[in-house]
Amino acid sequence: MRPSPRTDALTVLVTGSSSGFGELIVKTLARDGHRVFATMRGSADRNREAAVRLEQWAATNQGRLEVMDLDVQSDQSVASAVNQALTSAGAIDVLVNNAGASAAGPLEAFSLEQMAALLNLNALGPVRVSKAVLPSMRAAGSGLIVWITSTLGRVLPGRGGLYPATKWAAEGFAESLHHQVAPFGIDVAIVEPGSFPTPATFKSMIADDRDVTAAYAAVASQTTANRRPPADPAYRPPDPQEVADAVKQLIDLPAGRRPLRTVVGPVYTEGVAAYNQTYEEVRAHLEEVLRRPDQAITWTPATPR
Repeated sequence: MRPSPRTDALTVLVTGSSSGFGELIVKTLARDGHRVFATMRGSADRNREAAVRLEQWAATNQGRLEVMDLDVQSDQSVASAVNQALTSAGAIDVLVNNAGASAAGPLEAFSLEQMAALLNLNALGPVRVSKAVLPSMRAAGSGLIVWITSTLGRVLPGRGGLYPATKWAAEGFAESLHHQVAPFGIDVAIVEPGSFPTPATFKSMIADDRDVTAAYAAVASQTTANRRPPADPAYRPPDPQEVADAVKQLIDLPAGRRPLRTVVGPVYTEGVAAYNQTYEEVRAHLEEVLRRPDQAITWTPATPR
């Protein structure tokens, strides 16, 4: 017999649910009693195996989890999926923007078409889905939108690249949205994972220009900056479940009391939480300063002579 749903259960839509963080997030939230729309690209073809795996998991675990096709790069696909979820559930209480991809290679070696495609997926994709759910959230006067970004979207411990650049863009969109929708009773929260062993780690967009990539690799091989000591045999990689647990914890917090940024994991995270705190202090200070009369922007267009 299926257990009675929790009285405070929410309806959650998660993008990029075919593997990695997304798969763990939808299972964690469904296991916690929420109704979950697990969305992914190509649920009938390229990701059919993943879709079936989630459907079987839901049946076995009696979770309220429904697989739905959604490509965050397509206006039509996003509108169709969100409308379907709203028609079925009546509301989307929580959106988790998780879909994304990584990239490998120096910026110079990527074509502009590649750059635009990854920006569309990692930065504009979450914007596209957020725009689709916001009208219903504003009408309800409540809601939560979670963006899964990366600590590389805040601090560059190495040379950076296309993937970090897209995550910096996503951070900017998410933070702006956080401030703009708060008056409607809607929370926006950013989860910043460090490095975790997930399928996305090993599936990256490869820069088109191999000659340029080789030139950069040759220079890098001459430096000692990237040389590391041998790995400790006792080392165990971090568990990606930590990210799913962080999302659950954000959902469980009272509305209006969720932190803007949550750093997750032990790798590529050292000092990032402190950096975020300092940033908030500087931002608040600048906001206060800009209220002074001497900081008021009163410039007007120059009068033609």
